[in-house]
Amino acid sequence: MGATSDDIEYVLEHANAVLADDLTREDVVGVYSGLRPLLQPVKKGAGDSSSSTKVSREHTVMEVEPGLSAIAGGKYTTYRVMAEDVVDFAIKDSQPGRPSLTRSVPVIGAQGYAALVRDKHELGRRYGFDEVRVDRLLFRYGALLTDVLALIDEDPSLGTPLEHAPRYLRAEALYAVRAEGARHLADILQRRTRLDYETRDRGVAAADEIAALVGPELGWDETARRREVETYREFIAARLDGERTTSDEQAAARLADAPEVPTRR
Repeated sequence: MGATSDDIEYVLEHANAVLADDLTREDVVGVYSGLRPLLQPVKKGAGDSSSSTKVSREHTVMEVEPGLSAIAGGKYTTYRVMAEDVVDFAIKDSQPGRPSLTRSVPVIGAQGYAALVRDKHELGRRYGFDEVRVDRLLFRYGALLTDVLALIDEDPSLGTPLEHAPRYLRAEALYAVRAEGARHLADILQRRTRLDYETRDRGVAAADEIAALVGPELGWDETARRREVETYREFIAARLDGERTTSDEQAAARLADAPEVPTRR
């Protein structure tokens, strides 16, 4: 799904209600939208007209079949709590009194993070990064930054910024493929880096350079590389067109014939 012009104006209107200086459409660099799974309350009778205001924003855990637990609702930012709840629910009978370890298990990139932060000025000196870049890299990768830097140690050219997206290093695009499972250009631009909503052109200008960099890793020949770039450009063009419409149906229609990754032939 895509955001509409009305969606963007709605957010701006509410932001401007509390900001000292009003924002305009010219201030909007990136846009993203999505669907959130909500739990519809069970109707208690014919006279119960459950409105959207009664739809739960929380998650719930249930036993679908004996031995099969499921979780529904919730949101991405509470995934750790959701994981804890569903594990506790699943083992409550077989292992009573033994809670989930989720709360005490570090997230990926947490172990060793404090030491990197302590030594960040040395990192910056060693790789020629200013403090702003080092802080962003640490925020993005945590202790996994050492894996990104290892790519630069192997090939110093990967430590240079992307020509049309200098906030990002060439190493980050390669790391997205080697370590984060990216298989298409859209994976890198939308879900591994944040070029999709941190640059006004949604990463289109950097698409060629990134595709040329990761193509050999993914086995792309020149035809496949061009298809990846053109598909992404057409997808972004359709999404930008959708952001000028006034209804979800119109925005969806713009995107219907513009997949974000090349279709299989």
